[in-house]
Amino acid sequence: MPSLVLAGFVTFEGIDGSGKTTVSRLAAERLRSQGHAVYLTSEPTAGWLGEAVRRGIEEDVGAVAEALLFLADRAAHIPDIQSHLAKDELVLCDRYADSTYAYQGARLAGIVRDPLRFLQRASEDWVLLPDLTVLLKVPPDVAIARIKDRPDRMRFEDVTLLTKVAANYDRLAKSRRFVIVDANRSVDHAVDDAVSAIERRLPTRPGA
Repeated sequence: MPSLVLAGFVTFEGIDGSGKTTVSRLAAERLRSQGHAVYLTSEPTAGWLGEAVRRGIEEDVGAVAEALLFLADRAAHIPDIQSHLAKDELVLCDRYADSTYAYQGARLAGIVRDPLRFLQRASEDWVLLPDLTVLLKVPPDVAIARIKDRPDRMRFEDVTLLTKVAANYDRLAKSRRFVIVDANRSVDHAVDDAVSAIERRLPTRPGA
């Protein structure tokens, strides 16, 4: 184990096809190989609330109900994240609150006023803020080309919607907790940049 180990909460965000799942997994593997205690998680979760989210998407329960399902799944997920942070672990999460703000914000356009702020206000009193958010940026048309052969594509994976989602991410990324990674390159380059950002921005503690 290194003399100093990383601790904190890092989220990976970006439109479908940006490589979030692959980059977060490879970043976790690399950081573990360096001796850091890493817990990798994702949203929607694997629990029954996460399954309700997936079912709600499949059955198209509507934009408002869909957004609330995501919030409920997150509320149940946070204690699990906190339990690992309490052990001074590095928690990496593939999709988190900003994904809801970006995606459901696009879905709620025309239904509520300022959808991003509506969703942020709905959870601001209880949501756990990440120490760092890695935003993987890729043009929507490139993202669609990457995922066009997925056997289980969802209705979110549409270039028109992804363009709106990308614009929402750009708005969210004005926050200083974001680091933007160019994902329109090889996976190895994206992982290098993500790990570098984590090492640069997160606190450390003495190793055991």
